[in-house]
Amino acid sequence: MKSNRTFWIITTLIIIILSGIGFLFFRNDPVPFWVIQCIVVASALLSSFVYKKLIKPYNIIFSGMQLLKEQDFSTHLRPVKNKDANLLIEIFNKMISQLRYERSMVREKNHFLDLLIKASPQSIIILDFNKCISEINPSGLKLLKIDNISSVKGKTLNEASFELAESLSMLHSGDDVIVRSTGISAYRCIRSSFVDQGFEHPFILIEELTHELLKVEKDSYERIIRMMSHEVNNSVGAIGSTLNVVSDIFRHDGKEEWEQVLPAIDASSERCEHLALFISKLAHVVKIPQPSLSDVSLNELIRSVNALILTECLKRNIELTLSLTDQDYRIQADGIQLEQVLVNIIKNAYESIESNGEIDISIQSSPLSLTIKDNGPGITNESKQKLFTPFFTTKKSGQGIGLMFVRDVLINHNYKFSLDSENSWTTFRIFFE
Repeated sequence: MKSNRTFWIITTLIIIILSGIGFLFFRNDPVPFWVIQCIVVASALLSSFVYKKLIKPYNIIFSGMQLLKEQDFSTHLRPVKNKDANLLIEIFNKMISQLRYERSMVREKNHFLDLLIKASPQSIIILDFNKCISEINPSGLKLLKIDNISSVKGKTLNEASFELAESLSMLHSGDDVIVRSTGISAYRCIRSSFVDQGFEHPFILIEELTHELLKVEKDSYERIIRMMSHEVNNSVGAIGSTLNVVSDIFRHDGKEEWEQVLPAIDASSERCEHLALFISKLAHVVKIPQPSLSDVSLNELIRSVNALILTECLKRNIELTLSLTDQDYRIQADGIQLEQVLVNIIKNAYESIESNGEIDISIQSSPLSLTIKDNGPGITNESKQKLFTPFFTTKKSGQGIGLMFVRDVLINHNYKFSLDSENSWTTFRIFFE
């Protein structure tokens, strides 16, 4: 090593110089010569002692530092014939063994964590310390419909374009919230963080709760509707019968004072009929049968729906455009239920337009889907999250069961769908694959 070479060069030069000085006194006076020679011998012995006690331990420390610098934790230092140096070597070797063990454990844990993240059914988004997307696991890519991680990697959530990006960007550390998409999907989103190399890395866990929430929701409103139907039908039936009897008595009595009462009785009887009809509709929504699947032509289905709603659109001066396909795409569906779904969607469209507007119905082949667009007033951000909630409606006289029926039929068919407003158009899209 360089330090060894330097030490011995300096030691050799000192010995040579002292020996030369001694030889100068050898002829004239031998006493100084022998004194100087003794000094030379003592210097050699002292140099050897210094080398063993200082230089050699220093070299050992330097070698250990080189091993640490190169991150070589597999090499150990050999013991030497020096008690102090061996103590230092023993401590260093223990430190190296501990570092090797710790690094091995960290690598195994990191490898296990990587495998766990990739295999997890839960969607995970990992952000870097700049809050940019650094990694999304396969479940996350599938859930968020991201074809390639490179399209979002390095971007902030505000810059990303997938569906939940805006909602996720508003999460703060420690948040645990339910986020709904523009369709019926609901997600539990948790934002937390971990520390890596001294920097905080946020991550977001996303768990889809759609099926669980829908089941709980449906079980709840089915119980309520069954109870309401039983109580209301019994009461309305009795009240209606009583009103009819009273009305007949008053009419046959012929007294003039009853003339002012009869309209109120007729109105009350009509109100009972409306209430019974309302309850009947609710019960019908609850009792939607499972779809009876058959081979259905999308083009023929749209033509059939067009025949049902064309008159109403013409009356409202609404332009109805059909964009059919040259290829006759066929799907497995319950034609009657799906037809009623499309009628309900288009009915919502022309009622929101009221008059003088456009409705466009089109088929897309990749992926196979059906789109219904209208240029009505659109949907507010607040209403988007509630549209498919039972009994929620934006209409003054609405009952909130139309979209509930649409939702349940499409779910029973295992069709995905979405409803959104953008660029002055409201779009309902049904995916068949």
